[in-house]
Amino acid sequence: MLNRKVDDIIKKVTQLNPMPSNVSRIIWEIEKSDVTIDTLTGLISLDQALTALVLQMSNSVSLGYSHSCSTLKEAVMYIGLARLKSILMTSSAANMLKSKLAGYSLGAGELWLHSLTTAVAAEWLAQALKYPNAEEAYISGLLHDIGKLLLDQYVLGNYIALVDSVKNNQLPLWQMEEKLLGINHAYVGGLIAKHWNFPTTLVDAICYHHYPSFAKKNHQLSAIINLANAFVKGYQLENTSSIGNKIHPESMNILKIDIARVEELKIGMMASGRLPETFKNGQTL
Repeated sequence: MLNRKVDDIIKKVTQLNPMPSNVSRIIWEIEKSDVTIDTLTGLISLDQALTALVLQMSNSVSLGYSHSCSTLKEAVMYIGLARLKSILMTSSAANMLKSKLAGYSLGAGELWLHSLTTAVAAEWLAQALKYPNAEEAYISGLLHDIGKLLLDQYVLGNYIALVDSVKNNQLPLWQMEEKLLGINHAYVGGLIAKHWNFPTTLVDAICYHHYPSFAKKNHQLSAIINLANAFVKGYQLENTSSIGNKIHPESMNILKIDIARVEELKIGMMASGRLPETFKNGQTL
């Protein structure tokens, strides 16, 4: 029975639409050393959904942006090419993450809120810990729970058993997913990222954010996402808080930090202003 469920879930991953060709084209243009803002805005403006997303993200107070951008060109110049690339890479998932997930008892926008908060926290931690590519941390944080989108219907059918098992066994949600479904949301998220041809580093960070020592390519990035996910759990709406969003002991070993440093980082992140009142109040973008 479990094997059939796993096979069915994996099949659904392969049936997902690939990254749109227009998005791939724009990302390819960004990589060029001589790319111009006019070229990028011209390509983005051909897609209304992408245009709206870029403008929305550039004007998001929730992301710490205080400047208001009224045009696409201004938005691209303000957020920069690195963040633009991140927005484009995650654009296929953005609307899906805003959906209601009945299986996980998440209302519309709640998964997006948690994902966005984790992305901001991961970026801050990457900078604080001198990780060389904070944008990788942002992307991985934003997509770390994307696997829940495909597991939701299976969790819904096992919801009572899942909740009871989590409470009675005091095991994290992802481990109970494995027991009841044969696969967990982090692994499914990694499969989705691989399906979209993301670099192995990002695939691993998503796939192993609950157990970073298993990452094949980059243990450090997975550990940062593990830390960020644990840090922001207090900012989630009350009914989105999952038992077991704890820092994996291996994360501290990988990042060469101790409990005292973890607390120092958490206090510093909260004081930085990067996680504003918007998150505390449970408001979406």
